[in-house]
Amino acid sequence: MKEKRIGCCAVAAALLLMLVGCGGSGTAVYVQSVKDLTGMGGIAPGDRFAGLVVSENVAEIQKDGDKTIEELLVREGDDVKEGDPLFSYDMEQLQLTLDKQKLEKEQLLASIENYKNQIEQMEKELKYLGSRDKLQYTIQIQSTQVSLKEAELNLKTKEAEVTKSENILEHSTVVSPVTGRVQAVNESGTDNYGKPLPYISIQQSGAYRIKGTLGELQRGGIMEGSRLKIRSRTDPDQVWMGTVTLVDYENPTQQNNNNHYVMGTDEMTTSSKYPFYVELDSTDGLILGQHVYLEVAVEEGAVSGIPVSMAFICYEEDGTAYVWAENRSRLEKRQVTLGETNDMTGTVEILEGLTESDYIAFPDLELCRDGVSTTHSEPTEETATVPEGEVG
Repeated sequence: MKEKRIGCCAVAAALLLMLVGCGGSGTAVYVQSVKDLTGMGGIAPGDRFAGLVVSENVAEIQKDGDKTIEELLVREGDDVKEGDPLFSYDMEQLQLTLDKQKLEKEQLLASIENYKNQIEQMEKELKYLGSRDKLQYTIQIQSTQVSLKEAELNLKTKEAEVTKSENILEHSTVVSPVTGRVQAVNESGTDNYGKPLPYISIQQSGAYRIKGTLGELQRGGIMEGSRLKIRSRTDPDQVWMGTVTLVDYENPTQQNNNNHYVMGTDEMTTSSKYPFYVELDSTDGLILGQHVYLEVAVEEGAVSGIPVSMAFICYEEDGTAYVWAENRSRLEKRQVTLGETNDMTGTVEILEGLTESDYIAFPDLELCRDGVSTTHSEPTEETATVPEGEVG
């Protein structure tokens, strides 16, 4: 019996160090929030997020870094059609560049013609020279032939430059490749983290999806595969359903925007926010750029349980399950109804008898009894209660 009591005390001490045990301040038993224990403090069925209808496809238009922008013809939020002008390059500069390239091309053509004439003349003279002078002429002819080949290669390069400049000049106004809405115009070419960005991004009309954001406190509350309900802000009866296809933890943002957490306490801080995307079952009636509400969906008729660690569950001799729960600052043995277990996470669903707002204690045999006082203060090794006469 002594060994059993010492072993139980050692387990309790270890659990106190992990902040999950049943301990006390004086004679009070430490109880913990079910909401915190289950990780459901950030999101629950019925909570809302702000969402935005965006395009599944985004066209990115780059600008030529060697050219000067003369005029930007669109702004963020503008609707554009395929072929609509977006911006134009400085035509005067382009024309000067083209004129210079054409002049260099003419100079190369003249040089090539001159080299050919020299070679032809030297080959004629070579026939009438003595053997001693022939060697010198032969070397000179070969050198001129090398210069001719080099000039011919330079001419091909210059012709390509002229063709490119003529094409740019002909299309000095860059047009939209798609129909959609201008999502962003990036004059600097980089974001706040120094990552390169396209000059103009256009959300293509057609296949829509919903974009929302998670705060630090909601991390893990929404996962890929989660079902969400999308509700119109202007007509609460207009509802769509969708599935989360991506939670982008790799590209957090630190700016506050309209995609904030609506229900709960998402404070206006500079903590990171993570975008997530919802693929819709149907897009009928949605408009690109429309603001909507997102809700965690609960299937009709389904019972949503609270996932609690199996270590907190106790059983009567007849198999009835119970937990040690707080009731008016006192501990009580409370019967609960269990659902499915998850061996991967070591949790079991509690369907009835417990809510997220409840507080429960780890079921220590020596400390947990009906009517014992409870405390929400985290125990330490110094404040933990050890029954008299026992050694940790």
